[in-house]
Formats: sequence, structure tokens, C-alpha cells
Amino acid sequence: MKRRTWRKYHKWTGLIISFFLVMFCLSGIVLNHRRCFADVNVSRAVLPGRYDFKHWNNGLLRGTLRCKDDKGHDMVLIYGAAGVIRTDTAASIFIDYNQGLPSGADYRQMRGLVQTKNGQVFAASVMGLYQLKPHHGWQSVALPEMDSDDLLSDITTRGDTLVVLSRSYLYYATAPYRQFHKVEIQPAVGDDGKVSLFRQVWLLHSGGLFGTVGKLVVDLIALILIALCVTGVWFWVRPKHMKVLDWHNKIGVFTIVLTLFTAITGWALRPPVMIPLTMNNTHPLPGTVLASDNAWYDCLRMIRYDEQNHDWLLSTSKGFCSLSSLTSKPQPITIAPPVSVMGQTVWQRDESGMWLVGSFDGLFRWNRQAGQIEPYNNMMVARATIPGTAAAGQMVVGYSSDFTGEECVADYYDGTFFSAQPEELRNMPMSLWSLALEVHTGRIYAGAIGSFLFIFVAGLFVIIALWSGKKS
Repeated sequence: MKRRTWRKYHKWTGLIISFFLVMFCLSGIVLNHRRCFADVNVSRAVLPGRYDFKHWNNGLLRGTLRCKDDKGHDMVLIYGAAGVIRTDTAASIFIDYNQGLPSGADYRQMRGLVQTKNGQVFAASVMGLYQLKPHHGWQSVALPEMDSDDLLSDITTRGDTLVVLSRSYLYYATAPYRQFHKVEIQPAVGDDGKVSLFRQVWLLHSGGLFGTVGKLVVDLIALILIALCVTGVWFWVRPKHMKVLDWHNKIGVFTIVLTLFTAITGWALRPPVMIPLTMNNTHPLPGTVLASDNAWYDCLRMIRYDEQNHDWLLSTSKGFCSLSSLTSKPQPITIAPPVSVMGQTVWQRDESGMWLVGSFDGLFRWNRQAGQIEPYNNMMVARATIPGTAAAGQMVVGYSSDFTGEECVADYYDGTFFSAQPEELRNMPMSLWSLALEVHTGRIYAGAIGSFLFIFVAGLFVIIALWSGKKS
């Protein structure tokens, strides 16, 4: 095509996509530095109504812990996306129970609560471990040598042993729980060291594949893209400012390889390109974080002890494994319930002794000894072919059997109706990081299903705008 034609493509695709591209860049910077922005909250009142907490949805109820308070009275602690809420076994009153926790909503993203044999209560949020102290509220508990980029994913007990799981390591302590030991779990039997292409491209896009330095480089590319958008729109508004155009052209030409690389890798993380990426595994690039000696880097999700089979069960992004001890070699489990790529959310025994396993792919009963898996109910039959597009009522984010005469399954969007949700919980704050994730994935504009088409179209527009700019 002639330069004039390329220039028209560049002008109009650039103008159409500039706002969204700036939002991609700003949200990407926040996503790359979660702990830096962990104290920043956003009111849900200023967001679309689907982000309000209604009927205990949006992860407000992930699970519950039935225990006794310091006076010996029964209480139920509800935990989830807004921290901890105290109620009774009839779910008749609700009291904020976050005293001592940092005010940042990210610190209150609870992954689990447990009570030890001696009555101590511990809570694992994605950002850290906390212990409940009578009359003083929650107090932070330090874990040894925990990486700043690592996040906690689960907590459980067996006997007097307290086990805390991060996304890469395991920590355990015995009573009185003053000293934790860090464990790097061995590679599973038959592990070939390969990782999915999707995971490698995902980390390439964020720069995280090369650690902090890689993230900073991608942050710089984001700032360059913002500069291109601002100077491009400014020249369109004030076309006589030739210096602005000169800077726009120089920045665009010198950085075209980096900006195109970032745009293409981001575009590939949504269908249709992501599908073949998830289906193919390769050895990680040498020198990257995925080439770590830790075979479970960023892969660990949940852990439980199976009293019937006398082994530990480990849920990971690679599937389920069993371990005879916390330091033994994991054995892959071939017959296991389906779990969404977005991770497991529910794992506990039901009244019959079967495991309940829940995720955004539904809730299932699992009889390990018989090798049987059955859906919790008729709504949990269909599996989603694309992550995040499961049928209504199937995106299970929480479960509880701790209320008298009630068993509740919480769907991410529809919630649960075990009890009326207090109105004051509706607009509990969202973390800036969580909002950035909604913006970066396009869900803020088009919802969960529409975001796939939005990202596909927006990615094409960005790539066309960058390439036509070079050609013009």
C-alpha cells in the first residue's frame, strides 16, 4: 500500500484504540508490582454494579471456620474477598472481624482460616499469615525467607502441625507455632521439567520471565506506548505542532520491535491463539524464572491431609499429587476431579467422607478409594471450554456446611442465599490491583465472556496501529 493509505490506517486505528491502550499500560504497571500498590483501595460504589457484593458473591464468601471465641461461645468466621466476618451458627448477626489487619483490600484477600488443636486461630491471606490474639485482633506472623513476589494460597492442619502453602513453597510449624520451616517440594515422579507455552508467553508479556529486571523493562515499554498515544492524539488536535510529530515518529520507529512484541504476546493470551499455547509444553528458556531449580515455582494451590489414605494431597496447576510426607516425592494422581485453570477454591470433606472439590469448573464429590467422581448437583455437569465462561451457578468460589441446617455453595456471580447479606458489605473496597486486573483483561468493559472478543479486537487494532505507523 501507499504511504498515504498506511497513514490513514495509523491515524484512525490509533485514535480508536488510544484510550484503551493507555488503560492497558497503566493497569499492566500496577499488575507488575502488586505489593507496591497493596495499600491502595478503590470504592466499589464508583464501579459498574456487577462489582458490588450481592448475596455473598464476587468471592465475599470463600469459606467458613466454626470455632469458639475466648469465652467459649460458638461462632462462625466467614472469610473471603473482604477479610473476615463474624457470625453465629444461625447466620443471624454479622460483625466485621478485621481488627489488626492492614486496611488494604489485598491484605484481606483470605485464602483460608484454621483453628489448631490448642485453640489458636490462623488466617492466610494472599499477602501474609495472621494469628488471632484475644482482645488484640489479628497479628502478622513472619514466614522464613519468603520471597517478596510469592503469594500465599492455602492453610491447613494435621494434628498439632500447621501447614501454610504459598504458590512456590510449603511452610510448617508445630505447637506453639513460633518457628516455621520452609520446604521446597520435590519434583513429581515422571516430571520432565516442561512448562506450557501459555505460561511462558504470559510471563514474557509481563516481563516476569526475567524477574524484576524484566518487569521494569516492560514497564518502560508501557510508558513508551503511553507517550505514543499522548503525542499522537495531541498532534491530531494541534496538527501544526510538528515537534510533537517528530518526537512521536522517532519514539515509534526506535521502539517498534519492543512495542509490537508486547502487543502480540498480550493478544496471544486470549482465544483463539491461547488455545494451542495451553496444549503444548516445552522446556523453559535457560536463565529465566521458569528454569528455577524449584519444580513447583508458582504452581502450588491447595493442600489437605487424607486421613483415609494416610497421605497428603497437593493441588497444583499441573494437577493433583499425593505425598506420603511433606518431604517425600509427589506421585501424580491420574483420576481426579476437573479444576479450572483459574485454580481450586473449595476442598473439604462432606458428611459421607467424600472430598468436595470446587473451582470455576463446578463442584464435585471425589471418592479416592473407589476412583469415583460425581457432580455435586445437576448444575455442575458441563465443563467450560474457555476459562471463565462456565454456566451460571457453576463458577464455584466458596462453600460452607458450618451453619445449622444449611449447606451453601457460593457462585462467583450469583453468590449464595443461605442468609441475607448485610447492606453495609455491598461496597466494601476493591484493591487497586484487582481493579487493574479487570481493566487489563477487558472485563471492566465487556464482562467475562465479552472480554475474549474485546481483547482479540483490541489487540488487532494495537498491532495494526503500530505496524502502520512504521510503514507510514
